[in-house]
Amino acid sequence: MRLAYRTAGDGPSVLLIHGGAEDATMLTRQARAIAARGRRVIWYDRRGTGGSTRDDWPGSGADQHADDAAALLRELDAAPATVLGFSSGGIVALALAARHPGLVAEVIAWEPPAVGMLPDGEQLRVALHEPYERHLREHPGDWRGAYHVLLRTLSQGAADLDSPTVRQAEANAEAILRDDGPLITARTFGAGEIPAGRAVVALSETPHPLHQAIGDRLAEVTGRPPLTVKGAGSHEVYLESPEVIAGFLARREHPSG
Repeated sequence: MRLAYRTAGDGPSVLLIHGGAEDATMLTRQARAIAARGRRVIWYDRRGTGGSTRDDWPGSGADQHADDAAALLRELDAAPATVLGFSSGGIVALALAARHPGLVAEVIAWEPPAVGMLPDGEQLRVALHEPYERHLREHPGDWRGAYHVLLRTLSQGAADLDSPTVRQAEANAEAILRDDGPLITARTFGAGEIPAGRAVVALSETPHPLHQAIGDRLAEVTGRPPLTVKGAGSHEVYLESPEVIAGFLARREHPSG
């Protein structure tokens, strides 16, 4: 297995884990904004995306990706690291804290869509997946079209399918539909699985009710209430306004700054 990764800056290590339908390229602006504030930032293509290979993929979902992230931290002698996982990457980050606690200083899971944590999570997952799975049955291999179906389902028809972000994400459509949707978002976390004080969920100022509900459920596992990130106006803030997350991390390191 080979992971394609990038590094920037010097200082305490920060590992970034991208979300579904994303790759390392899409996190470059965010990585550089954090590195500019005195951190050594590592970001990479998860197994199955970008320049990383597809050995045994898709495999065991979040746990497989967590083990990949652990191997990368060891390879780069970057532990213990602050781990910042975005969207479904937040689920991977939480799994990393659970499976390899000695490698993380802190995990920050940005609005992780861990729908498996909700009482009606399985029904919700089925409702979200059925439309794009039907599209794939009718149009085998049309990952781009199926991804558009998922976006329309998630947004209740409001998604801008011509936006630059969507166009970039289309390259990773197969990954979100084969890995993130059916596997990663199904990961649940039980009491005591994540070491106390090692992980926290972060939310935008006006989170989607689903992200808020998941954050509240995960708080029962992490023992820490969700954090609201000042200035974060959307789920995609890390793609749209990288200084917001960079400033958030800097304030956590220097609260009086």
